[in-house]
Amino acid sequence: MTDKPRLIDADKLLKWIEESPEAEGFWGEGEMTVQATQSFDNLDDAIALGKFDPDPPQQPDIQIGDWVRHKSIDRGVGRVMGFFEGLINVQFPDVYASCFERNLLKVEGKEK
Repeated sequence: MTDKPRLIDADKLLKWIEESPEAEGFWGEGEMTVQATQSFDNLDDAIALGKFDPDPPQQPDIQIGDWVRHKSIDRGVGRVMGFFEGLINVQFPDVYASCFERNLLKVEGKEK
């Protein structure tokens, strides 16, 4: 499974459940039972309340221009130069590297 959410159109989902012959199993033997109707209404309410909306994009705690140190590889202190495809690009004294945020420690004060 990827970290990216799979976005769907909630209105299309509700329409499919209501109208598609393939969705008859949701209604049980093709009948609109009380339980099936309540389940559909619960789904409709949950969608309206945003329960399935994607999470907002998270801004990493580390920003461009910050000084960082790699947690497990001694490269010295490097400067964050940018972000690309979920990685943080860092210019260390001897190498330019792309790192996961979880592998970096933000450096404050005298450590620079």
